[in-house]
Amino acid sequence: MKNLGIVLIFLGILLLLQQFHPAFLDFLYPYAPYIKGAFWGVTLISAGLYLSVRSLRRLVLVLYLTYLLIYLVV
Repeated sequence: MKNLGIVLIFLGILLLLQQFHPAFLDFLYPYAPYIKGAFWGVTLISAGLYLSVRSLRRLVLVLYLTYLLIYLVV
């Protein structure tokens, strides 16, 4: 639960920065259609890797949460 709280705090900070300082994420806006279009593919690949490779679970989770944060902000 502590890690989920940290992720939610980071997401809130990113959303506030986007609201008050929109130029903060300008470098991601050209890639927004690609980020949003790849959602289900990234989700399925992440779920498959998470379930099949026990030694890389934490890495897969961190990478997927990073993608999810970018997806939600863009």
